[in-house]
Amino acid sequence: MKNIKMTFKTIIISICLFMIMGASVSAKPSIDFTANNHPTLGTFQGIVDGKKGEGSFFYRFNFHDDGTVTVIKQYGGHDEKENKTWKKDGDILQITSGLNANVIDFDKGEKILFTFMDSKTIAYKDGDYSTEFKEHKSGIAFVHWILILVVLITLNEIFRKFKWPTVFFYFILPFALIPVWAGQGVSYWFKWVKVYSVVTACIWFTCMRYTKLGSKIFPRLIAAMFIAVNITEAVTQDFSLGYAPNILNGVAGILSIITLFYGWKGIHIDNSKERDMVWPKMTVLWIIAYDVWNFVFVYLNFPGSVSAQLMVILSCTIPSLFIKKGTWLQARAFTLAAWFMYYFTVPRFTESMQLHVPRNASLSMTLALISIVLNVLCAVEFFKNIQKDKIAAKKNLLPPTTY
Repeated sequence: MKNIKMTFKTIIISICLFMIMGASVSAKPSIDFTANNHPTLGTFQGIVDGKKGEGSFFYRFNFHDDGTVTVIKQYGGHDEKENKTWKKDGDILQITSGLNANVIDFDKGEKILFTFMDSKTIAYKDGDYSTEFKEHKSGIAFVHWILILVVLITLNEIFRKFKWPTVFFYFILPFALIPVWAGQGVSYWFKWVKVYSVVTACIWFTCMRYTKLGSKIFPRLIAAMFIAVNITEAVTQDFSLGYAPNILNGVAGILSIITLFYGWKGIHIDNSKERDMVWPKMTVLWIIAYDVWNFVFVYLNFPGSVSAQLMVILSCTIPSLFIKKGTWLQARAFTLAAWFMYYFTVPRFTESMQLHVPRNASLSMTLALISIVLNVLCAVEFFKNIQKDKIAAKKNLLPPTTY
């Protein structure tokens, strides 16, 4: 009972570390809305969800006191940076481009696109595209970036060791919070599919760990299928965007699905106190190839989420390589679901905390090539391992059902 109480306290403290930072951005201090002035605004940033196939658009605005603003826009295969002029009239903000500008999203004539909600929040609305751009502070953002890794690894260890906190976090919270999430302005289809597909995986893995489900063969296949579906969702997004790096990375994702199923029948619940779901034959090469593919996917499709997703990726890889080998699939579900649940609760805050990651055509293609090369190597290893297992089985050194 004492351990359970301490576990709940740890969960609450971990969540509060994020929520306190979110609350600091949600505060609404006053701002001087005098007409046509150029107050010191600093840096604002945020993400605008696109339509299906567009991914998301990351914007950063560096406002200068002389009436100019440096606008950074990252989307698809593009990374634009331009200087424009800005003017604030009351609570209305207007941004105007010069001649031959590439980023013309905000040149809408008399149409009002930007409205100050407070000194730290600018509401943006243009038809189906909308968001809230929040003030960005690089120091706080860096601390938040480190906390993502620390808190997710901590939560993963809690969910490994204790049953009831896991049940509460994944069986109850994702559904109790639907009214909150519905009002947060997250509209892109991929994000909603992702959060509930990975929550479902957490529920399934937990049932396997604590019921007789884990002793049966078919549930193991379903466990592997969760990550296959997860990759398929992303591959669909890559192909729908259609740029050359996306297509290459989409092919890498397909190879990742093919090579994923090596040794899936060996998935089991071990006899440790934690009752971990382990996958002994999941290779380190496959994990690394998947991590690179996943990072490249986010880099190409959701540039405003790259810095955070790097930490989310590491939060499951580090435990599975250095704390408990074979638990990558379990850790991936726990950490990814926890991240998305946090993101859906305070999306505008997390977007304002993202670190800016440089992008250009050469970087995009280079990363896509690294992704596909690693997954080709993984495919070569996969077929070699299959052949070795068949030979060993013929020599009665290995049961044929394990490959």
